[in-house]
Amino acid sequence: MIEVKPQPPEKDLDKRAWEVFTKAIELAGGPRQLIEHRRLTWLPSLMEAAYAIILKEEGHKTADEIASFLGLGKQSVRNILQASTEAVLERLKGENPDEDNRTHIAGGLAKLAYKALQSES
Repeated sequence: MIEVKPQPPEKDLDKRAWEVFTKAIELAGGPRQLIEHRRLTWLPSLMEAAYAIILKEEGHKTADEIASFLGLGKQSVRNILQASTEAVLERLKGENPDEDNRTHIAGGLAKLAYKALQSES
């Protein structure tokens, strides 16, 4: 017999995406750090990434479904979902400030935030 996981209500997914978003801001050093380092432009991408991670992990959506929901290209969603958390950590610590880094910063940050929230609960 195949066990089907119940889908959480959309409102719960919205709440979880918000939690990931705010945790990611915290991991990036908080609002002041984002302002001081002129990284406010990260916020829209970070919200999209938070939703992408939650839709995949808790909504059990495919990359195509996530792309459709967010109004993003399929490759953009794949970049978010495959982002390197290690590269993002290096970037945040200033160890690898290279702008040519090909990882999706918001995606990696959202993944780090999701993992941190999981370990807290």
